[in-house]
Amino acid sequence: MRRRLSLRLPSALSRALVFAVLAPVLGVVLCGCFSSPPQIIQLSPVNGSTGVPADAVVRVVFDHGVRRDSVEPLFHVDPAIPGCDLAAAFHPAPSGDCGVSWSADSTAFSLAHTRAPFAPNTRYTFTLSPGVMDGQGVANSLDHHWTVTSGPSPAVDGVTPGDGTTLVPVDAPMVVAFSSAMDVSAATAISLSPAVAGTRVVRNTRDHGRFVILPGHLLDPGVEYTITVDTRATDEHGQRLPKGVTSSFRTGLIGLEGHAVVLARRSGESPSQVVLTALGAQVAGEPAAAATLLEAPICTTVGGCGGVGVGRPVLAYLQAAVSPDGRWLAVASQDLQTPGARPSLELMTLPSLVSRVVAGQGWNVSWSPDGSRLAFDTPTGVHVLGVMSGRDLLLPRGDPLTAPPVWSGDSSVLALPVQNSAGVAHVDLVDPNLDARYAVPGLGGAVSAPALSPDGSMLAVRREGAADVAGTWVIRLRGGDATPRRLAADLTPVAFIDGGTLLAVERPADTDPGLVRVNAASGDRDRLANQPLASDLSSAVMAPSGRQVAYLLPDSAGVRQAVIENVDGSNPVLLTTFAAGAVDAFAVEFSG
Repeated sequence: MRRRLSLRLPSALSRALVFAVLAPVLGVVLCGCFSSPPQIIQLSPVNGSTGVPADAVVRVVFDHGVRRDSVEPLFHVDPAIPGCDLAAAFHPAPSGDCGVSWSADSTAFSLAHTRAPFAPNTRYTFTLSPGVMDGQGVANSLDHHWTVTSGPSPAVDGVTPGDGTTLVPVDAPMVVAFSSAMDVSAATAISLSPAVAGTRVVRNTRDHGRFVILPGHLLDPGVEYTITVDTRATDEHGQRLPKGVTSSFRTGLIGLEGHAVVLARRSGESPSQVVLTALGAQVAGEPAAAATLLEAPICTTVGGCGGVGVGRPVLAYLQAAVSPDGRWLAVASQDLQTPGARPSLELMTLPSLVSRVVAGQGWNVSWSPDGSRLAFDTPTGVHVLGVMSGRDLLLPRGDPLTAPPVWSGDSSVLALPVQNSAGVAHVDLVDPNLDARYAVPGLGGAVSAPALSPDGSMLAVRREGAADVAGTWVIRLRGGDATPRRLAADLTPVAFIDGGTLLAVERPADTDPGLVRVNAASGDRDRLANQPLASDLSSAVMAPSGRQVAYLLPDSAGVRQAVIENVDGSNPVLLTTFAAGAVDAFAVEFSG
């Protein structure tokens, strides 16, 4: 009988030996079986996108790193992006119009083409052909295609004034509105003809599709002007305006809306410019329309011009006031070439600025609220001139003015801040219709800063003196008890907001000074939310409407600007936007 010989190994040992023999083989097999080709996991813009911005970055993201050199010959776009050489984009020069950049781990690349934007309304097909490999040489065999459609080119939605418009106010802002947000450089594509010196084109800071044209000087009346928008204008994505636009209009006279007048000067000089501004911006996010009315001549003579050095203005504008109807400008100016020269007063028509001398020596100008009369001071006394009639009324003699006269809102009363020969300030009242002048009843001592209520029935003044005397006093001129009443010791009147509310400067002993609204009956006060600096509180002036107040305030660059806000201190807006190193505001006054 034959016997079979068999060798049996313990089962645990058997399995260990088998694994040791097969592990290297299995490792190779498993590695080859489970290594996958690189896959696209994200596209931007996504396939089928429409309205794509012209400078949109094209981005492709893979699930793991790829060999960059395998992508370059396989990436295509049809049609070609104007101005972009796709092959060269993978090796971009710093000044190239388009370029490809990679993520650090080579899992994504981006095509930027800011200087080579998509053509408008164009469907682009991007292709990544088979063959993209990863670091181990495993290739993607799929052919990838995706499409995006670019957005439309920008268009001009409208121009104001519209083509063919007539009788356009010479101080009206001009506007170009686009269909989309535009690059700030589009301002250079907008022009006004005939050209006006100092004209700026400014993009609205909130609405980037709106540009406002701000002439440096008033337009000439009765002249045809043309606004041109040329094809250099591009939107914020580099898309160019395909077609230029023009709009022609003819000017009329100055607008009837309210104005402010700002005197401006260079540092260390007398006021040398008179600027007319609108009462705030037409639309939030852009400057108020402001135009230079007058600019003093400059001394060009080597060695100087009398008392003026070379390069400095030979004339100082001490005061300027526009009539409430916008038809007249009264200007008190001083010849700086003659030391000690007194100011002269001129009356100019607006917008032509045709001038006539009202007084060889005249100053402290104030318009009646109805714009029919002009009060001013001369060495012979205070005059009230009927502008249209030419009737010049010399008020009864009295002490000379120290500041412009103050009219009541109904033009029935005129308050004269004056000073006697001993240097004591006081206030006289005048009824310009009756040719009567009299002292404020019931108040003695030093009195200044008069403010009249709109109907002329109430007067507020600042009185100096002992502790129980100093302060703001209110006197009822008619319709009630005429006994003067002290309102508060720390207040100085600015103007009446309405018949019962006074705008005043508050100078408390324990806090900073500021502007407040004061109830003339109770003395209750409310401080304005926004304030001038303490040093500029004296610059505050009230609008004839009683709804706004203006004052001077340095901007973030330290340039003093004129600011307007509501009488509750809300909505402060710049009236001027003087640039650093040029001029800054010296005084602000409302028309009327």
